[in-house]
Amino acid sequence: MGARAYLKPVMDGEEVLASYRRLLGFSETMLFHARQDDWTSLIDSEVKYVSEVDRLQKYEMEAMLSEDQQEAKLELLEKLLEQDREIRERLAQRRAELEKLLTGASQKKKVDKAYRTS
Repeated sequence: MGARAYLKPVMDGEEVLASYRRLLGFSETMLFHARQDDWTSLIDSEVKYVSEVDRLQKYEMEAMLSEDQQEAKLELLEKLLEQDREIRERLAQRRAELEKLLTGASQKKKVDKAYRTS
C-alpha cells in the first residue's frame, strides 16, 4: 500500500457544491413524498440524504471555497433549511394523527374489555 492510501480525500469547491446539490435533490424528493403522505418512500429517500451528509462531513472541512462558491453554498443551505422545516412540520402532523389513532384504539380496547367482563 502506498502513502496515498493513508491520505484523507479532500473535496474541492466544485465537489462540495455538487454534494450540496445532491442533498437538495434528495431533500426535494423527501418533501415530495411528505406532501404525498408516502412515509415509506420518505424514509428510503432519507437514507440516501443521510449518507450524503455523512460523506460531506468527512471531506468538506478542508475544502477551500471561493467567495462565489461560498455564496452558492449559502443559497443551497437556505433552500435545504426551508425544505427541512416543511418536512418536519408534516412529520409532526403525521405523528399527531398517529397518536390520535392510537389513543382511539386504546380507548376502544378498554371499552370492549369492560363489556366482555360484565
